[in-house]
Amino acid sequence: MNIGVIVPQGWTGEYDGWESADAWARTRDVAWQAEALGFESIWLFDHFHTTPRPTDEITFESFTALAALAAETRRVRLGHVVLCAAYRNAALTAKMIST
Repeated sequence: MNIGVIVPQGWTGEYDGWESADAWARTRDVAWQAEALGFESIWLFDHFHTTPRPTDEITFESFTALAALAAETRRVRLGHVVLCAAYRNAALTAKMIST
């Protein structure tokens, strides 16, 4: 059985009041820990605002965060738990996924 981890990215308020660099370091550290513990995959949500209500707090954009995590990890697979495909042009979404 392969098991993955959803890493924090701010959309549920876990980074409310944090500095951006500290929040990113935490997300990266959770990814490193997941990889070190042998998890098979790391997942992010493609949500556009925080929940349960929109705020101005930190929320890492999923495609950018996945690209950054790809540079920080070696073995784990990376992906989206949720992809808001209807909010973007289909060709743009395909291009973002392919790169």
